[in-house]
Amino acid sequence: KHLKSHLDLFPTEKKTPGKTRYDTSLGLLTKKFIHLLSESEDGVLDLNRAAEVLEVQKRRIYDITNVLEGIQLIRKKSKNNIQWIYICQESRIITYNNNSHRVSI
Repeated sequence: KHLKSHLDLFPTEKKTPGKTRYDTSLGLLTKKFIHLLSESEDGVLDLNRAAEVLEVQKRRIYDITNVLEGIQLIRKKSKNNIQWIYICQESRIITYNNNSHRVSI
């Protein structure tokens, strides 16, 4: 009972009726995020727009961008914009600093 009162101090994401655990998973969200990024002009994506389109809190977007930036697939272009470093769509080969890496998306 005491713990529950402390947990009430921390806001949680509101569950949307009809959405399953899979629908809100980080894996599925990442796939949707990468799709948005691949559709964007010059590989640049506004993170505010991504959060709005994907209907998630911005901190969930940061979960994704922190990992993608850590493995050097994206870079920060400006405060709220990120950009693919480079991706060749046809062969799914990502090139960074003249090194190629095959990925499955």
